[in-house]
Amino acid sequence: DRVCVEYLQRRRGAITRTPGRRHFDIFAQYSGLFAFLDSHPELRESRPHLFERMINHFLATLPLSERVLPEDRSAFYRETVAFHRRYKPDGFTPPDDAYRAQWRLIAHSPYPVFQAYALAERLGRASLRKKRKLCAATTRQVRRTYAGTQRRFRLDPNLAVYSASWHRGVLGDPAAIHEAARMLAPHIDAVWVVRPDAVAQLPSGIDYVTPDTPGYHRVTSRATYFVNNVDWTLGLVKRPGQIHVHTHEGTPLGHVGVDLLGRPAAKYRVDVRAQLRRADRWDFSLVSSPYAQQIWDRACPCHFTSLPTGAPRNDVLVTGDRMRTVALRKRLGIPDGNTVVLYAPTRRDHRKSYVPRLDFEQLLRGLGPTVTLLVRLHPKDARAPFRGLQLRDLQRRGLLLDVTDEPSAVDMMLVSDALVTDYSSLMFDYANTDRPIIVHGDDWEAYRAARGAYFDVLAEPPGHVTTSTDELADLFASGAWQDARSAALRADFRRRFCTYDDGHAAARVVSLVMLGRDHPSSVIPQQDARQLRQATRSALPDGTR
Repeated sequence: DRVCVEYLQRRRGAITRTPGRRHFDIFAQYSGLFAFLDSHPELRESRPHLFERMINHFLATLPLSERVLPEDRSAFYRETVAFHRRYKPDGFTPPDDAYRAQWRLIAHSPYPVFQAYALAERLGRASLRKKRKLCAATTRQVRRTYAGTQRRFRLDPNLAVYSASWHRGVLGDPAAIHEAARMLAPHIDAVWVVRPDAVAQLPSGIDYVTPDTPGYHRVTSRATYFVNNVDWTLGLVKRPGQIHVHTHEGTPLGHVGVDLLGRPAAKYRVDVRAQLRRADRWDFSLVSSPYAQQIWDRACPCHFTSLPTGAPRNDVLVTGDRMRTVALRKRLGIPDGNTVVLYAPTRRDHRKSYVPRLDFEQLLRGLGPTVTLLVRLHPKDARAPFRGLQLRDLQRRGLLLDVTDEPSAVDMMLVSDALVTDYSSLMFDYANTDRPIIVHGDDWEAYRAARGAYFDVLAEPPGHVTTSTDELADLFASGAWQDARSAALRADFRRRFCTYDDGHAAARVVSLVMLGRDHPSSVIPQQDARQLRQATRSALPDGTR
């Protein structure tokens, strides 16, 4: 029950598990060891043992490894060959071990031959299952090698790569930034990364690549700007001079990043260390308020700069778009004059699948025929059995609309007259519409215990709070959902959490990051243009300021 040894390690881990050029340090270390042996003749019997250890060490580090980057492996192999020739003892015989066949090639073959032979040897000794894994690894290796060759080209200063929500399409903040860049920086070409099943839904005129294809590796190796609302895969290598803009998917209420480490239910299947390694690539983190900046700076302790620009996707929520709203209502089939209520619950980390927190039939009876209810479940609950049973039945009967599969959450917020949610980050976005928000928090204590929360949303809500279906139905029946108290709570909430959202966030990001200049004066009183410009320039890589 006592601590006898305490081992401290940096978050990125030991060099033996970290890819990069630092693995070339091994050559200098072994040179030093052989120099030591040369100065101590009495230790000459140790030379064959050290030589064997050295070559095996090199071979273990190199073939099909994640440690030496693909573009560096040929140089690493050449150094291995040079050391083999320089330090091989007279009469030395290679050991009869797993590396014996590879020893034969070191002094006689170029690297591609060595690599192919090493793979063939591994395949010959492998089972069918291992062969499949090795073939998959080989395919990945070919792709990485191709990407490595692409990284030999100069960066294209006029190329930007966009992605949103795990490559689901032209959505969210990246879409808003892309649209602003088309007007303010038309010289910057845009390429979207889109998964194959989402290609058919792309707007016309969008240039795209699908993940892990030659086109993908070409643009991600040469682009200067990267914009995403989630993280790029760990396989993407960030080159010096590339600029990553992370927009996030909203202002957090529940714990994120390192704050999840003490929450086992929320951390299930979440690799926080991997999240931080991805966040290490961020140059800019976009925030909508001092609150959001404080949370992200603490939850992701990495070397990025928080830009108080506001959320680009919220620009249209601030300014409104009457024609777009009318078109959306028509497409969804909402009757003219109906009040539209959007119900958008968040995911419960401590449950395997979605469990309804409302009695929908009871609520619909209370709302009456002049109210249209839109139900939008969390994307991770999209395959919940509830959707294929009760929710589908209610939609077939014309009692509600299931809009979970609608690609744009912003569209659903635009078309609605009120939001009912529990603890979803949509409440922070929706506050920009200045329309009523109702927090239905019947399981707040359970959610807070499982996920953790940064403040008590029931004590500081953006509107009225309900804890039962009856209370929610009565709130709409009485008209209290849009009373003066609701407006006052919403105004306080908006001042606190939507500080930088003024309708010009997307243009501000393009101006600051891509054009290196200030956007025209903001109406945000908290915005200091000089300070914002200095923060942006200090975070840009050398040569791009």
